Amino acid sequence: MINFHILGAGGAVPTATHSPAAYWVVLDQQELMLDPGPGAMVRLLKSGLAPRGVDGIENILLSHLHPDHSLDLVALLFAAHSPICLSEKPLRIYGPRGLQDLLGKLKDIYGSWLTPRHRSLELVEWEDGQSLELSGGGLVSPFRVNHPQDRLSEYALGYRFQDSQGQVAVFSGDTGPCPALNEAARAAHLLVVECSVPDHFITKGHLNPMAVGELCADSQPRHVVLTHQYPAAAAMDLVAEVGKYFEGKISQARDGDSYQVG
Repeated sequence: MINFHILGAGGAVPTATHSPAAYWVVLDQQELMLDPGPGAMVRLLKSGLAPRGVDGIENILLSHLHPDHSLDLVALLFAAHSPICLSEKPLRIYGPRGLQDLLGKLKDIYGSWLTPRHRSLELVEWEDGQSLELSGGGLVSPFRVNHPQDRLSEYALGYRFQDSQGQVAVFSGDTGPCPALNEAARAAHLLVVECSVPDHFITKGHLNPMAVGELCADSQPRHVVLTHQYPAAAAMDLVAEVGKYFEGKISQARDGDSYQVG
């Protein structure tokens, strides 16, 4: 079973209903924080999904290192430095090449304030073809997407989640049109895909409704959830716009939405 919780359905410019990126994925009872953008921890705790608070966050996945997808790493590590947080389980952060460099630069600024008091900190930079097998049988597989980077890393990632029953959810991360995303999303049970801007506002490294529709027409996912909406896109009926190209099930995400596979 896969539960995909939308804690932040917006981009770098938030609205009242679409905060910066943040997701909580439960894959066969294993919990994963995905892209902890600004305010992600507060929204997670308000959702009731993590009753143990900071101590309940054990695995973090980063699609890329832009602040709207990673800024709450600072808040999380600073919280884990507090004597109030008592968990001794390792805190594992997975991300693209450049993750080690990012944490090194942050520690140049904050020093030991970002060192968890009771927990080891494990950083994993994904290599091509690498996957993470969880204890419940779930599998997390990153794939490279088309989102140009000019600081810290040249890599941006999407993620494919497969549960022990073979059911699949795919997260696009931030990307422009990308063959790897088409292939990962093919016949997926759930596709959580960015739809950042209207069609007339083409932005390099992002998708608009027409591009999402063409992706879905090719890959035929069973349920498409549109996320990472900047204000102009969030104000639109994106379901209708993507539906011009794809006849399957489409949802336009808002903060607090949840989607289940299985």
